[in-house]
Amino acid sequence: MIDISATITPLTAFYVALFGATMMFNYNSIDPNLRPINIPSTDLFSAYDFIIVGAGSAGCVLANRLSENPSWSILLLEVGPDENIVTDTPLLAFNMWRSPLDWNYTTVPQRRACLLAGGRCEWPRGRVIGGSSSLNFMVYARGNRKDYDGWAADGNVGWSYDEVLPYFRYSEDNRDYGETEFHGVGGPLTVSRAPYHSPLQDAFLQAGKELGFDIVDPNAMNQTGFSILQGTLRNGSRCSTGKAFLRPARNRPNLHVAEGAYVTKILIEPTTKTAFGVQFERGGQTFEIKAKKEVIMSAGSLNTPQLLMLSGIGPADHLSNLGIPIIADLPVGNNLHDHYGTPVVYSLNEPITITQDQYMSSDSILSYTMYGQGPLTVPIGIENLAFVNTSMNPRELDYPDIEIHLTSSLPDMHNNKQLWFGLAQVLHPKTRGTVRLQSTNPFDPPLMDPRYYETDYDFETGIEGVKYTLAVSNTPTFQKLGSTFYSDFYTACATMTPLTDEYIQCMVEYYTSTIFHPVGTCRMGPESDSRSVVSPQLLLHGVNGLRVVDASVIPTIPGGNTNAPVIMVAERGATFIKQTWSSA
Repeated sequence: MIDISATITPLTAFYVALFGATMMFNYNSIDPNLRPINIPSTDLFSAYDFIIVGAGSAGCVLANRLSENPSWSILLLEVGPDENIVTDTPLLAFNMWRSPLDWNYTTVPQRRACLLAGGRCEWPRGRVIGGSSSLNFMVYARGNRKDYDGWAADGNVGWSYDEVLPYFRYSEDNRDYGETEFHGVGGPLTVSRAPYHSPLQDAFLQAGKELGFDIVDPNAMNQTGFSILQGTLRNGSRCSTGKAFLRPARNRPNLHVAEGAYVTKILIEPTTKTAFGVQFERGGQTFEIKAKKEVIMSAGSLNTPQLLMLSGIGPADHLSNLGIPIIADLPVGNNLHDHYGTPVVYSLNEPITITQDQYMSSDSILSYTMYGQGPLTVPIGIENLAFVNTSMNPRELDYPDIEIHLTSSLPDMHNNKQLWFGLAQVLHPKTRGTVRLQSTNPFDPPLMDPRYYETDYDFETGIEGVKYTLAVSNTPTFQKLGSTFYSDFYTACATMTPLTDEYIQCMVEYYTSTIFHPVGTCRMGPESDSRSVVSPQLLLHGVNGLRVVDASVIPTIPGGNTNAPVIMVAERGATFIKQTWSSA
């Protein structure tokens, strides 16, 4: 007789228990009556006023805002399924990497980054309702006011900080700060601190004070300093844009949501250069659906440029080499940049971190599913943020060039050791990379080359980021906890003396990590700017009936986390669309 219990791993048992407890105590989170209605192919219309490609961070916002007008018909296309219990659970965000809900992209080999994986950096991207807002680490950090003022100064009229702040506030339902000059309440997107925190949260704040920093709200007047993480969290669970924006619109008869729809081409009339629909594969069938007003690309910084290029919009030399007829010669796929850095791991003498045994316990599961409490509510273990300046960027500017995620848990837990880490990100990289097609097959992933650390400025900033996390560990508060650099994590650097310059350079080059922030591949700017792809109203230069509303339009990356800015861009995009068609 086979002993079935012997084949069940602790992780499998944990997931079974989590699912069962959710079914029993928190059924609303998985109730199909609360989820978007996945329209059968037989009920699709032949034409809609607006077709939105991608139900991600931007697409869900657009679907909600545009369907507010009952006279407009909207089709939202998404290749992935809806979210699930694991995506809902903040601490488990890392578990979504390499899953069916992830595009599982990797970059082309990098010269100075991700060398542990042969230079190929993992780029998790959401293939699910909510897009990357259903896979990300939920950090709500908008960036610096100087970022948006820089957009406006670069020719993007209407995009200064004072002009975009109302759109941030419009989306937001802030459970901690309430209604202020900088925060809103009553919006669809719930923003809050995690209900649970370990003793490390206060330790991080105290360490910041010992280093001479203020405790701040980085989304308010001053960004430089240490803070408690605010995330896109609702009652202890993830608040994706699918949950925030799409579910409330589920019963609107003018909104159709089609999951499992893989868009392969934008249909464009070559003489008039007018987009009139899309082609997609679904359930083994090919569909062509027309757009009476606009096709809106919200597939993200990688898939939007891929689809534009497949449809004849992109660099003429690249398209010609692939034999793609050229509709518009535009710098699609250029200007790719991202936030990236190096995790720096430490061990502690005190039992205060979030370990696997702790979060997989029955107490933890019940606390989460019954009350929205406990360690499972902490986004991948991130408890604090620090925005700081390296020597290349004086502190008095209040324009930090490093963001550190201070984290009380390590995803693989290293056998339940007491570990914490700081992940220091380069906020304002100088390097620009590209997205290109590897073939004319729409099912082939694009070629992504971010050129990480290809400028010395970025590389030196990354090194100083590592040294900042060392400074946190060396504060009196953390030395009392026995914080010690955990060299066992860095096996590729084992032949070097720990924390020498050579060793830190090895860490930066071998243990590079992104935090889901590729932007810029359909840069926003006036038509006179040869670097730009879309206008400040997000319309394609030289192509009618086609708009891009996602992270790809961002001209320069904000110094924060990109999910909140993308939601703001979508709110702005919805306003532009309403202004364009309100009298039509």
